Amino acid sequence: MLRLESHYKHLLCLILPISTFLFLTIGVMNGTHSIVVALAWTIPFWLVLLVDWLNLSFKVVSNIESAPKPSSYYFDGVLYLLALLQLANIVAMLSYVSQLQWHSYQEMAIGVFNLVIVRFLVSTSSGTSGIVLAHELIHRSQPSLQLLGRLLLCSVCYEHFEISHKRGHHLNLGMPDDIATARLNESFKDYWRRIYVGYFRYAWNSEQDRLKSDQNHPGIIHNHILQGVLVELALLVAIIMYFGWLAAVMFVYQAIAAVRILEAVNYFQHWGLENGLFGKTYGWVSQSSLTRYALIGLSNHIGHHQDENKHFHEIAYSEQGPKMPYGYFVMNLWVKLNNASYQKMASRELENFRCSQEGVR
Repeated sequence: MLRLESHYKHLLCLILPISTFLFLTIGVMNGTHSIVVALAWTIPFWLVLLVDWLNLSFKVVSNIESAPKPSSYYFDGVLYLLALLQLANIVAMLSYVSQLQWHSYQEMAIGVFNLVIVRFLVSTSSGTSGIVLAHELIHRSQPSLQLLGRLLLCSVCYEHFEISHKRGHHLNLGMPDDIATARLNESFKDYWRRIYVGYFRYAWNSEQDRLKSDQNHPGIIHNHILQGVLVELALLVAIIMYFGWLAAVMFVYQAIAAVRILEAVNYFQHWGLENGLFGKTYGWVSQSSLTRYALIGLSNHIGHHQDENKHFHEIAYSEQGPKMPYGYFVMNLWVKLNNASYQKMASRELENFRCSQEGVR
């Protein structure tokens, strides 16, 4: 059991983006990593996965009641550092990939292996840090922070998520119009096919409706989705011109992989909870302490839906929902690698939750 001061626990969110940053920057400065060294840089992720699987808790060493609470500047500082790391990791990835050598069979083997590790580290960092941070920022009231959140979403070519998430998911949670709620017995493969294009279509139509209802009759250029697409295309063209085609391919590859991490989370956060069939709840409950702090409060998802304006360190924990047996890192792999096993567990837990609700009534 690891003991940390309450506010220090939030620094756990820096583990994966910092390890990714070090892997990339050391490689840029000192040359391509050997296969053994590149593989060793994945160890932080496997340690995080192990802790999440064991559900190890992070207890506060001092009395929370008497301990001084840090100011909002501390928590905002964590967010700004995460944003800087996300953007730096994207640039460092492009630079690292562009300098890989392909002149001999040995260099090609090392280069291909490094591309695999780059994809693994950067997409994991983008999915568990960059997008999670963007989710936090698009819910902030300040336009500048919302804009930063949209920029971070552009780093994974998913800027339209801001519209589909806030106007679609939050307003229609669990209802037929909410495409983000995974249906009972729906596999992740089917869910992914349904929402990857569905999100964009919903966001585009929502923006078109907003522009039509505006009495000032703004032009198509004021469509936020079009703006996001243009920024993402411009970014891709700039990457091709400055870093080359291989770097551009890796940029798109890490973006798709990162979005799959996000959507796997969306999948198991609300799986089977459409139309309130299994009792009154906003989502599934995670009891993993590591998940809560490494993902800046994302796992307190029920509290987030109760008040989406709460900042990540203020979101209340709720047990009003079916329980996940592991944290988000393990669950993410589970729903993608063995979905049939996940669905059996989830169906059983949903039935247990429904029975518990009936018992309370």
